[in-house]
Amino acid sequence: MPFSSDSDAAFDWDRIRKETFVRQTEFHATVDSTNSVALEGCETADLETPRLVLAGEQTAGRGRGANAWWSAPGALTFSLVIHPAHLGLTPQQWPMSSLTTGLAVCLALEETLSRDDVRLKWPNDVLVRGRKICGVLVEVGPRPTETLVIGIGVNINNSVRNAPDELRSTATAMIDETGIAVNRFEFLCRILRALELQITRLSSHDTSLAADWQSRCALIGRTVEVDTGSRRTTGVCQGIDEDGALAVLTESGPERLFGGVVTMINDE
Repeated sequence: MPFSSDSDAAFDWDRIRKETFVRQTEFHATVDSTNSVALEGCETADLETPRLVLAGEQTAGRGRGANAWWSAPGALTFSLVIHPAHLGLTPQQWPMSSLTTGLAVCLALEETLSRDDVRLKWPNDVLVRGRKICGVLVEVGPRPTETLVIGIGVNINNSVRNAPDELRSTATAMIDETGIAVNRFEFLCRILRALELQITRLSSHDTSLAADWQSRCALIGRTVEVDTGSRRTTGVCQGIDEDGALAVLTESGPERLFGGVVTMINDE
């Protein structure tokens, strides 16, 4: 049955399963975190994937580390449970799923916005004109299910005019960029179709995938500080390489970072 969490869209389960690679769907009008719900469902005996967990509103979305994800009615917040092996992904490719998801969101956004405005901020954010519009959080499901949970939050019709003060200068939403409300169901389908294609590219070792990451990298040429958990690395970003690592030229030479949080960006 279709459902609507607000007046801007009705999400049609049958159409989602018909037009995308999603096989199971689950909806919550309000939830703390779609990733938390999705992780709990990974141990379901009849789990069929990809499984979509969609929220009308998310109240306590999680980001990387201790970060939280601001959301409000009108945002698009969902998680996708996948069995990587069923989609041809090896464990070595799992870390690249975050960038691959970010690229899919970029491609969906580029159908409405200028490509020059849409950028990937390694390892898991999408920016429009330098402002965050989307966050991605990939988590490994409980063993032995061998699942990945891909969480995506996109600011759609939740204008940042209503965001906390500290976010108004660093975030944006589609409605702020275009001045027009977006049909969230149509945009969800657009992301899911793009994500299926990009996962297929990753699983088939498409050599042009890294070029798409690199061409959209928001950090190239900028001085960055990256907290990897065990240490902080500072240097000039050289881009994203074919393994999904952030290439940074430090005072002691080049380094490749496979994970971490960018804590500082400087254009000087």
